[in-house]
Amino acid sequence: MANLGCDEVRLPNPLFEGDTVYSRSEVLDKRESQSRPNVGIVTVKTTGFKQDGTIVIEFTRTFMVYKRGHVPPHWRTRVPEPRPT
Repeated sequence: MANLGCDEVRLPNPLFEGDTVYSRSEVLDKRESQSRPNVGIVTVKTTGFKQDGTIVIEFTRTFMVYKRGHVPPHWRTRVPEPRPT
């Protein structure tokens, strides 16, 4: 829903044209918003790495998301049911 900020940004290695970047995020903290009862605040640590596993970026990010069951109707999208195999 909304980014609230980034901290502890590290760029330990260069990235070059043609590199493929992957990312992984780990949830560090979650809490309810004190001012908005329909949202929560989540903090994650994200690591970006190249195709050979070399880390190119690390940072923590805090963002606000709607709680389950509180997403406004105009934001909801229909997800198709998986087809049986």
